[in-house]
Amino acid sequence: MKTITDKIQNSKDKRLRFVTCSSQLIALISLLTISISLNAQQLQSFSDKNYNDRVQTVLLHPTTDSLAKPIIHLNDMMGKLHLQFDVFSNDAPYMYYTFIHCNNDWTQQSDIQSIEYLSGFDSDDIENYSFSLNTMVDYVHFDLVFPTEDMIPKISGNYLLIVFENELSPENVYFTRRFMIVDDKASFNVSIPRYPFDLNLGTDKQQIEMNISYPDIFNSLAEQYSNVTIQQNGRWDNAVMGLKPTYVYPDYLSYENNVKTVFNPGNQFRRINTSNLNNRPEQTRTVEMSRDYYVVELYPDQKRNLHTYLNETDLFGEKVIYLERDDRAAATEADYVMVEFFLEWVPVMDNHDVYVMGAITDWNFDEKNKMVYDYERKGYALNLLLKQGYYDYIYAVKEKNQTVADVGVVAGNFWETVNEYTIYLYLFDSVQNYDQLIGVKTILSH
Repeated sequence: MKTITDKIQNSKDKRLRFVTCSSQLIALISLLTISISLNAQQLQSFSDKNYNDRVQTVLLHPTTDSLAKPIIHLNDMMGKLHLQFDVFSNDAPYMYYTFIHCNNDWTQQSDIQSIEYLSGFDSDDIENYSFSLNTMVDYVHFDLVFPTEDMIPKISGNYLLIVFENELSPENVYFTRRFMIVDDKASFNVSIPRYPFDLNLGTDKQQIEMNISYPDIFNSLAEQYSNVTIQQNGRWDNAVMGLKPTYVYPDYLSYENNVKTVFNPGNQFRRINTSNLNNRPEQTRTVEMSRDYYVVELYPDQKRNLHTYLNETDLFGEKVIYLERDDRAAATEADYVMVEFFLEWVPVMDNHDVYVMGAITDWNFDEKNKMVYDYERKGYALNLLLKQGYYDYIYAVKEKNQTVADVGVVAGNFWETVNEYTIYLYLFDSVQNYDQLIGVKTILSH
């Protein structure tokens, strides 16, 4: 546990430690890239990834909206991001954070120095932590609101947050998370027509059509230097990146009749709620107490691809950590629960893997959320240790050695599905040599 003496000494050593941080970061990022390439069959990019098994339930969102994407506005002194996470431990480790600037498609670090995108220090410690209270699983809860006056981003664009213990080195990294800073200069006119421009693509698709304008659009060589990213819900695996305009007009860019902006809509997310274990939660068959934690067995899920559209409200795949009782603090009093998922499916899908996807698994595809086929029960099974709260989830099927998953195999694809689409407009600054983020627009498909 940190003492007052420890904190004083940390403060004295901070400036000396930060002098070497930049060079360490370069080495770290190089090694992180290799690690991502070797250990995750997904986009070769700087991504939302946990590197330490002790870290759990990472939350990153604006302080004003716990369900919003981690986006804040440049030079908005009131705009803050709230980071929360747990570490399975009886003692509080020394935790620090830093962040780097990335290019528009998250494939590499921007070719600029930290002094060009940060004001103040290169990294800082996370001082606010507390221990779990009356839980079966012991953990330390960390809490950080940033930017702080000690470390302020100076430019817009994509940023990767890196949280690590003690000294900055690859083996000490706990997790990385993406966030964005936008310098609002663009205006968007976005629509989702009932049918895609090419009916041969299928009438169940959702197509994004849009016009975008911003100051001096013609003089900025927009077609050459602008890039658009379209993200469906919280997914990055099927995100469209590097999108160029179909037409360039003197006062706006047109993105129409482009097959890249056509998405499979899927179906509404399934849900679980473990905020109250005394009453059997929704979708739950049994709740039992083991030696180490509560065990929640869900009712078996069935495929929905041959059924009609599921007209239910969801949170677009997000999660909310909370307890039904208002007199308890979920951050430190919510327990960890082993949740048993089962998807009825015959026969086993050769050369494909099935995953539980959503914010529940940080939208990733790794061994922790890959389901295993149970030949006796005839279906796919997975156990996940989750903090009490509400979770959206969906089953995603991914061909081995591929990066994009398909939710329609299990859930079906229905045009009526309500999805959240976020559009990011980047403009490369050829003078300062980085990708600016000059506009963000979020819309619902209906």
